[in-house]
Amino acid sequence: MRNRKAGAAEELFGAGRWLGVLRNLEAVQYIRDVGSGRTQPIVVAAEADDGNVVEVVLKFSSSCDMGTNSLAVEVISACLAGAVGLPIPEPFVVSIPTDWRDCLPPAVRNRFSEFDNLAFGSKLVWPQWPAWTATNRLTPRMLQTAAEILAFDGFIENVDRRDGNPNCLVSGDNLRIFDHELAFPRGLLGPKPWALGGLGSFSEPGKHIFRRELVAQLIDHGTIRQKWSDLHDDDIAAYGAAVPSIWRDEPFIADILKKIRQVRDNVDGCMTELDRILK
Repeated sequence: MRNRKAGAAEELFGAGRWLGVLRNLEAVQYIRDVGSGRTQPIVVAAEADDGNVVEVVLKFSSSCDMGTNSLAVEVISACLAGAVGLPIPEPFVVSIPTDWRDCLPPAVRNRFSEFDNLAFGSKLVWPQWPAWTATNRLTPRMLQTAAEILAFDGFIENVDRRDGNPNCLVSGDNLRIFDHELAFPRGLLGPKPWALGGLGSFSEPGKHIFRRELVAQLIDHGTIRQKWSDLHDDDIAAYGAAVPSIWRDEPFIADILKKIRQVRDNVDGCMTELDRILK
């Protein structure tokens, strides 16, 4: 097992802080329906233990294809994104009081199961941060971050940051990414990210929002390689431990953590594939 480096920085989270554990909130007020998205999320006000109230976008397991496993993927992906310094809205685990459901409009309440007593939340940053569109262009200051996002999506096999469904917000030169429940696909769907052709699907038009503009750009590949090489076994285990107990499917989580370790251990091959699709 690799040991944590002495004095390793804890402040690696791209939008704020390192997340070894997601903060817990409690839903206190329904605000509005998001109005889009396959999982039909909603916006709520949620309260922390210190009384601070945060507006969050909630995703419920009953609206996800894999139920609580989908939310486990979101938690692990958020922790991993933080470890490699990617900018995501702060994620939370949000408790849903039993009587709180009664304040939801009937059309909204009927979407979710009475057993949805925990939800995955992301801090609300739009409309101040609008969604990335096909008319947006990467500025020079965005290039490295965009390349690291492309690498992240490729390495975790996330195919859901594409034209028409960018799952990315933009403000000036800054980006925020979200929605990773389709990462770490189950089964043998194609070559691994470090194998020849492993990132080939991202070369297809529209399959990733940043790939076209990153082709032939000057990217610091060494930084990407180093961030993934520096992932340690105890940290990777902590990503799985951050999943709430009622969402825990131990074999499922173990498989995801194994995939992260495999990417780390084969990062040179992953970088070769990244280079190949950006030539």
